[in-house]
Amino acid sequence: MISNEKPNSEIFIELFTEIEQRLKTICNDEFTSNFSELLAKARGKSGVVNRYASDLKEFAQLRNAIVHTRRQNFIIAEPHDDVVSEVIHIHKLLSSPPKVSSVMKHNPFTVFPETPISVVLNTFAEKGFMRCPVVEQGRIVCLITAKTISRWITSIKQDRIEVNNTPVRKLVPFADKSDYMVIAENDDIATLLDLFNESIRKGSYLQAALVTQSGEPQSKLVGIVTPSDLPLIMEKLK
Repeated sequence: MISNEKPNSEIFIELFTEIEQRLKTICNDEFTSNFSELLAKARGKSGVVNRYASDLKEFAQLRNAIVHTRRQNFIIAEPHDDVVSEVIHIHKLLSSPPKVSSVMKHNPFTVFPETPISVVLNTFAEKGFMRCPVVEQGRIVCLITAKTISRWITSIKQDRIEVNNTPVRKLVPFADKSDYMVIAENDDIATLLDLFNESIRKGSYLQAALVTQSGEPQSKLVGIVTPSDLPLIMEKLK
């Protein structure tokens, strides 16, 4: 038993009821009585719900079994401790989901369109970076990666390449828009994980999630999340 004071069935019902209410809040729908319908609506609005939708659907069936098989002195469908632990975990993630700000690298290295390309190359070499955002007047322009630089070099039809006096704006046309997404610092990390997973499903490779205050490209850039941060994200969602 999880608690010496309450049976697992009582803990489970209380938490599941609160989860159901949270889904209604997420969907701004206080009157949906069908949990499956409510769950389907919430999947598109919450990364946590999307991640645990199958579990929540099974828990709804268990909730129905508990409610409809109650006897005066006992519960026929008494949940296992592992089930209660899982519903506690999902309840916690929905009530207080870890934010993107908890996993992002703060104050990322950025450059301006007029920054010399040599600065990018030297910083990549010294710091081991593989990507950096280009920002102009507080707005994200693009993401420069090692592949961006390779495309630019390949396009140059001359033996000698000048990087000291060549500005980053020359690289911008060679940047791939699918290399990055923009997300808000207060979004939950399950939504962030969905971005990376969706890019894989589409056959692309998300190089970075650029984190701004509001989730808009014109909002202040405050952080960056790259594939190397995925183990930390997964750990927080366990």
